[in-house]
Amino acid sequence: MSRPELLTQISTDYGTAPAWLDEKVLLCLLKQEFPSFQSIENTRIRTEPNSLRVQIQAKLAENASRTINFVVKSQELSKVTRLRFPQASLGNFQMEQHMYKVVIPALETLYKDANRSISFSPTSYKPKTLPTPKESSCLYLEDLQAKGFRVVNQLKGLDQVSMEVMLSKLAAYHAATARYLQLNPHQLKELSKLESNKEPAQDIQNLKIWLQRKFHESLRANDLREYEDKVKSFQRHIAEDIDSPDLKKSFNVILTGACWSNNLLGQFDAFGQLKDVAFYQFGSVTYGPVVQDLLQLLLTAPAQKTEQFDACLRYYRDELAANLKLLKFEGKLPTLTDIQLDLLDYGHCAFEVITEILPIVLTDFGCEDIDEMFKLSKYSEEIKILLPWLENRGYFEA
Repeated sequence: MSRPELLTQISTDYGTAPAWLDEKVLLCLLKQEFPSFQSIENTRIRTEPNSLRVQIQAKLAENASRTINFVVKSQELSKVTRLRFPQASLGNFQMEQHMYKVVIPALETLYKDANRSISFSPTSYKPKTLPTPKESSCLYLEDLQAKGFRVVNQLKGLDQVSMEVMLSKLAAYHAATARYLQLNPHQLKELSKLESNKEPAQDIQNLKIWLQRKFHESLRANDLREYEDKVKSFQRHIAEDIDSPDLKKSFNVILTGACWSNNLLGQFDAFGQLKDVAFYQFGSVTYGPVVQDLLQLLLTAPAQKTEQFDACLRYYRDELAANLKLLKFEGKLPTLTDIQLDLLDYGHCAFEVITEILPIVLTDFGCEDIDEMFKLSKYSEEIKILLPWLENRGYFEA
């Protein structure tokens, strides 16, 4: 499992633009996207985990004005992110660039060719007339939050209707990546090459060790002391002894690698019902079985995680099969049994999600005492249900 990547609505105050943010590139984009653009009247910058939100007041023709918003991602943000948001990570920026500029447009084209319009992520803008070294080190994205999207995560969790919206979008994404790799097998080598540039393994391992230690220490406080020995044994197992299952036995896709509710942007209707979802973080992308993304989503987002789990699996599988058929996928379609068997092989991922990701998802980011996140009442309530559930389903066996 990769180091947690988080998108939150908590951000720093507006400030000055960093030196690496090239105003010439922004001017080029404004002229390119808005033909009546005349000049920039003022610019406001807000730093968030993994990105800058840039708000530009622009003067247009005939003395009109308009507020224009961009999200900018850059490798240069790593130092700021690590200082202000130690639980967040930029992941692999080169991978994220590749996904936004190459893979995502190709996936959306697959659906367009099948007469279906679908958007998986914010639009990525590229200056057409001003290629510069600084431009190549940045991603300039559509600011969906300025258009009414918001982070999907809700502490109370999402209902079944909302979960179906999210699962439908995830199934469409997975199906498209499976077909894309069939048509472009060389992309597997490209992904492997980019994946080798991920964060230092020791940094990730240190964070995992810290989170696992905090979880074990919290068992007594959460009235789960009978699990202390079992948890300690399983933690040792996943840290030292676990073998990677054979990928040839699984249905594999390009995983988002960060498929939990903090990393998804949702569009809601006037009644608060989720209508659409956009993926935002691609720095932890990898190639692997669909169940890894599924476990991250199903064990962080629903209000009723255990009660809805099997229904969500069935819904996801049906959506996946329908999208694979639409895109003319060649080969055997995964069955519900195939996915359930993969869940057994990757049960350790379920344990890692509820011990390393779920406490962060449930944490109030206005609270600076991250050490206490395992003792929050909401997490305590959920872990009392989830830990026995994992054991009963065979996901918690060394």
